[in-house]
Amino acid sequence: MISRQATMPTEIHGYRVIDLLGEGAASRLYVVSDPRSRDLFALKHVNCRDASARRFLTQVEREHELGSKVDHPAVRSARKLLRYREIVRTTEVSLILDFVDGVPLDEIPRATTHDLLEQFATIADGLHHLHELGYAHADLKPGNILVAATGQATLIDLGQSCRLGERKPRVQGTPGFLAPEQAAVGIIDARTDAFLLGATIYRQLTGRYGSTEMLNARSPVESLRRLLPDLPLEIDELVHACLEEAPARRPGDLSVVADRLRDLSALCAEGRFPRSLKRPA
Repeated sequence: MISRQATMPTEIHGYRVIDLLGEGAASRLYVVSDPRSRDLFALKHVNCRDASARRFLTQVEREHELGSKVDHPAVRSARKLLRYREIVRTTEVSLILDFVDGVPLDEIPRATTHDLLEQFATIADGLHHLHELGYAHADLKPGNILVAATGQATLIDLGQSCRLGERKPRVQGTPGFLAPEQAAVGIIDARTDAFLLGATIYRQLTGRYGSTEMLNARSPVESLRRLLPDLPLEIDELVHACLEEAPARRPGDLSVVADRLRDLSALCAEGRFPRSLKRPA
């Protein structure tokens, strides 16, 4: 249970609160210290005292379900889930996560083409790891990728994750990145994450959305080469392969996508591709 001082708790379930990292509809994310080991962790706290917000508890439980199985440097793992009950009902949960000292991808200065491709290769590896565990991330976007000062990218926020082949009861995800099957409440699998990866790369390269789902857009997504004439054809082809409307036409093995991204990054390092690409106006 939380020990409060003004609006900022000093302690949550025995962990000393150091700072607030962010907050959502029913949750807050803190950086905390374990009083015994003095190690730093991220702590996601969800307070749910009415039935309408109970879905947030479910999301945290799902994040723990998958995060506790994660064993990959590109994906943030979960350590433990702590519950606080009133009578027989859980009203608060705290999820202890590995602390990642980084900044969301969409909040950092624009990276070189080489660095961006390397970061996305790392994220594709992380997605492949989740697929090997039998899950899809299902909510990849720039805000769910943290980049450290070293340039290391880490995939976070597994709250929307689901088992491969699962059909969710309602539309979940982020407009501008949603795969068509997510908007249609269809089956989600590794190819759904391939679409989300393509949409995220598209967003970082152009500043525009790679998906029109849930945006009421009147025109289709523009070709990358139309927006970025200097973009190498190989990058254009890979991103648009991920953005294919039909899941069966997208890459199904994200480890292959990761290898291809690294190959393209190497060509950038050799000077065969432009070092940087100016976003369209």
